[in-house]
Parts: sequence; C-alpha cells; structure tokens
Amino acid sequence: MFRSIRWRLVTSYVLLTLLTVSLVGVLALSLVERFVEQRVALELRANAEAVARQAIPLLRPMRQLGALDELARTAAFLGNVRVQILDTQGRTLADSGAPDEAQQIVWVTPLMPVEVESYQRWIVVVPHGNRVEGWLPTDLLLGQMLPADAEWTVVRREEGAWGARLSFELKPEPQTNASQSAQEQPAPRSSHKVVVPIGEPEAPLGYVELSSGPDFGTEAVTTTRQAFLLAGAGTTLLAALVGLFVSHGLTQPLRRLTATAARMSTDLSVRAQVRSRDEIGQLARQINLMAERLQDSFAALAAERDALRRFIADASHELRTPITALKSFNELLQGPAADDPEARDEFLAESATQLERLEWITRNLLDLSRLDAGLVALDMSEHDAGEVLRAASGPFRVTAQERGITLVVRPPERPLTVHCDRAWVELALSNLMDNALKYTPTGGRVEVGATQADDGVHFWVQDDGPGIHPDDLPHIFERFYRGRTQVGAGSGLGLSIVQSVAQAHGGQAWVESEWGAGSRFVIALP
Repeated sequence: MFRSIRWRLVTSYVLLTLLTVSLVGVLALSLVERFVEQRVALELRANAEAVARQAIPLLRPMRQLGALDELARTAAFLGNVRVQILDTQGRTLADSGAPDEAQQIVWVTPLMPVEVESYQRWIVVVPHGNRVEGWLPTDLLLGQMLPADAEWTVVRREEGAWGARLSFELKPEPQTNASQSAQEQPAPRSSHKVVVPIGEPEAPLGYVELSSGPDFGTEAVTTTRQAFLLAGAGTTLLAALVGLFVSHGLTQPLRRLTATAARMSTDLSVRAQVRSRDEIGQLARQINLMAERLQDSFAALAAERDALRRFIADASHELRTPITALKSFNELLQGPAADDPEARDEFLAESATQLERLEWITRNLLDLSRLDAGLVALDMSEHDAGEVLRAASGPFRVTAQERGITLVVRPPERPLTVHCDRAWVELALSNLMDNALKYTPTGGRVEVGATQADDGVHFWVQDDGPGIHPDDLPHIFERFYRGRTQVGAGSGLGLSIVQSVAQAHGGQAWVESEWGAGSRFVIALP
C-alpha cells in the first residue's frame, strides 16, 4: 500500500508538516526563553537598584539594621523575591528570607490623630500609645497586642502559578492552618540572581542581592511547548487529511488512465477522458494521440497486408498466363508440332513474346518493390524540364507515326529547372505516353508537356482517347488493376510505377479524365 503514489504523497505532506512545525517550535521556544531571561534580568535589576537607592540613608552615617530589615521584608513582599542587603565584605545585614515566608503585612488605622514617630521602620502607632515595631507575622499576634476597638487592615499575598495575588481584609479573622493549606501551590522560583552596589559603584556602601523570583519563564516555555505539540498534532492530522484529498485527486485520474490503457490493449478505439489541462490531462491527450497513431498504423498494416495478398494473387495470375502458354507451346513442340516447321516457328515466336512479357512483369515488379521499400537511391540533380520531355518522348515518335497519331511535345515557355532523378522520371513519362498511344485511336492526338506550378513542376500527358470510366478512376493507380477500357494484354503495373516514382520524389500523380473525352495524367514534383 505504501508503495503507491497516494501514500507516498500523504507521507511527504505529514513529514513536511512535522519538520516545519518542529523548526518553528524550536525557534519560537528559543526566542521565548531568551526574551523571558532578558525580561527577568531587567526587572530584577530595576528592583534591586530601587532598593539600593532606599538603602543609602539607612547605611550612612550609621547602619540602621532594623530599618534595613524592614526595607528588605517590604521590598521582598512587594517584589515577590528574596532581598538581601550585604556589606562591603559580603556579610548579610538584612535578609527577607524565602519569598514564601512573607505572606502578609498589617496596616493599622488609629482611632484618633497621633504623632507618627518614624516612617522608615514601618512603625505602627495605636491610640493608647502602645507602639509595635517591625514586621507583624500574623494577624493573631496583632489582635493580642492591639485594643479591641482598634482597626487594622491585613494585606495578604497568596502565591500562585502565575504570580502573587493580593487581598485587603479589614480586621480579618485569624487564618487557620487548614485555610492556609488550601491556598494554591506556590509557583516555582527562578535561579536568576542580581547584585547591584549601594551608592557609587567605585566606593559602594554595600550591595543589594535579589533572587528567588517567580519562575514565569518555565511556565511560559512549558505552555509554549505544549501549544506547539498540540499545533503539531493538529497540523499533522490536517496535513494527512489534505494529503489524502489531494492524492485522491491526483491518483484517481491515473487509475482511470491505467484502466483505459488496459482496455486499449484489446481495443484501440478506446479513448481516455481529458478532464483537465494539467500534466495528467496532457498525458491523457498523448495517450489518445498514441492510440490514434497505433490505430492508423495497424489500419495501414492491415491495408498493406490486404494489398500484399491482392498483389501476390494478381502477380500469380499475371505470371501464370505466360507460364501456362509456354508450357503448352513446349508440349506441342515436343508432340504433334515437332515435325511441322510452320507450327514450330509460330510456337517459338509466341514463346518469345511470352518470355518478353515475363521479363517485363518481373522487371516492373522489382522496380515497384524497390521504390516502395525505399531501396532506390535516387540520383537527384538539376535538370532542364524541356530536355527531360524530349528525351522521354523521342522513342515514341516512330510508334506514333506508325499508328497515325500526332505526338506533340510542349516544353515550358521559359527555362524551367527540376530537381529529380532523370532516369526514373523519364521512365514514368514513358509509361504514361505508352498508355496514351495505346488508348488513342488512329488520327488522334497525344500531347506531353511541363509547366511551373505553386507546388513545383508538373509533367503532364494528355490524349483524346475514350477516357476513364468514373468507377475506374479511384483504382487507376493500383497494381494489376484493369479498367473496362483495357486494351491488349497489359499487366496493370505501368501507372503504379508512375505513382511510386512521383512519391519517391516527394510528389504525387493523378489523372483528370472525362468519360468519352480523353484523359490528362499529371506528375507533380516539388
């Protein structure tokens, strides 16, 4: 099944789709990873520089460790990262701890106006004068330290796969472990780390280190990878469906052509249906053209076979007549006529006539077979048409005078050159003039001439004999054909030789005749 064009086409569609999606996926994932890494590094550095600027007054002129700790925790809470403030020796001055440890910050709203002593250490002031400093880890501890009528707001940060979610709750209920455990699992942490100097880079007061930020890049890359996997699966399925559809449209005409070719093996009249103008349509047209040519060739072979059968039959008949006569004369000469000088002389004369007829038939049959087989090497050269006419008509002048027939040669009015084998053309003209003199009655007229035409040179022989019957005209150039006006013991090969000579030169011979009004034979040479 997979050796067929259809499945090979489907497989190529699928492989091409998979290769394309894979290359695009690899390129897109690399671009996403690079973009995420650059953005994470930029964000961390921007946050670290902001924290470093806030840490300068807390390190100079003296270190305020509590405030540094509050700054680290607040920055860690807001940036969802781990913040460490280091001295110039790399020792830790403040550490927010892991980001998951900082879950909430508490703001207290006093019931009456009070003086706020300091904003740098996140000091919380309550109405009764109690002061709570530093980070309040739980709202339960805050509820124990503040009076019952105090109001406070707890800002919580809940970690999730796509970042931190903030919530503001006014005087909330204490959060139990069960509710905390129900929170969404925190997102994975990034391994990126950024260290920036505090103050001037040449003489820093310390360093701010940010790390353990949310690893959104991994989630983005994983999601992108899953998207490309789904896209690859979908496009592969789509490519397979498209490949099946396209291959069906390509292979179905080929199957029809195969079936048509199978039928052509037994019936050349079958033709393929041409339904398109593409390569398959061109193939169908070429197959039809090939079938037509084969059909014509087989028809020509069949006609040639039939003609050969007729030729053999006619040749056998023509040869049988003189052979039978010779056999009879020979038997008579050996029998009763052996002692009769007059009978012997008559039979010998008739035998000589039959031998000449046999020689003429065999010679003409040989010439015809050589012409038809293309075995005659024509000696083509330039000749004057008038000279060819005079040479061909010369031997017939005496015969015409003896029969009381006027033989007129009409050369071209102007010099006319013909490219031909002169001997064969003279032979063809001799056959035509011999026929013309044979069928023209005493006192008649035979004319032979040459004229220039659009397609070459026309040699013609015209007589005022009885003409050719319309039923005989289509067959007049066939071998051994004798029309109803046959005179004497002709073989029926003369006009066949004329036609073969004309065709060997690339020309054609034809006859123009009216029954009872003579005939005009024409040899057209290019």
